Parts: sequence; C-alpha cells; structure tokens
Amino acid sequence: MQATVMKILLDNNLCVLCTCSNDIPDASLMLYICDDKCTKMHMLTLKETSKYQNIVSNPNVSLLIDTRDNIHDQTTQTKALTIHGDASIVDDNDTSRKLIDQLIKKHDKLSNLASNDSVRVIEVLIKNILFLENVDKAYNVIAQT
Repeated sequence: MQATVMKILLDNNLCVLCTCSNDIPDASLMLYICDDKCTKMHMLTLKETSKYQNIVSNPNVSLLIDTRDNIHDQTTQTKALTIHGDASIVDDNDTSRKLIDQLIKKHDKLSNLASNDSVRVIEVLIKNILFLENVDKAYNVIAQT
C-alpha cells in the first residue's frame, strides 16, 4: 500500500462510517484504530445502535478520512481517503477485549463506552481506497491482505 495512504490511516483518529439498511444510508463519526499493515480498521459501537444492526444485515460499508485537522496553513491541501470494506462484529471475546484495550489506549474518550455491557467491536476489512490528493487528483489503491 502507498506510504502516504498508510500514513493518513495511521496518523488520524476520526472517520465517518457509512452503513445502509433498506436503501437508507446512515453516517456516523467514529474514533478508530488501524492495524500495522493498514488492512483492517476497528471501532466501537453498542449493540442497540442502527450502525450495529445495519452491519449485521449488510456488511458493505464506506468510510471517509481526511486530513483537515492536520492542516496548519492555507497552502497545504487536504487529503482524503474514501474506503470501501466489509464490516463485521468481532465475536471472539479475547480478540474483542484486546481490541477494546487498544482502542482505549489510543482514545481514552472511549473508556465510558467501552465499559458498557453491550459494547461491540466493529472490524472493517479494507477492500479498496480512493485517495484524493487534491480536488483534481484521485487514485485508486487496492488493499493488500
């Protein structure tokens, strides 16, 4: 995977997760972590949410990550990633606990959510990425598994 794309995935914290049910899209602002190879992303949700139900019924998701928060002057262009992937809910308790701990370590704001009995880990297997380097430059990146 392209180094610039990996850097954006690893350096950022927020994404917009888009799910869909019955042709009705739903977008959620999420804190995330990414594995070292940038093939998987993980987030927390509660079992009662629409995003949880949407993922269970339709695993196709889209995510948006941009670099707006890292721009400190007007000359630097925002870069963005539009990610398409397959989402699932992590069922294995040990794996889920490890991922929750990693998420809390990176995002202490998630501590309260993580302590809820109905918290679940969303795993997104990245299939492809559209890297928008500028408004007129876009590149497709195929994720390596």
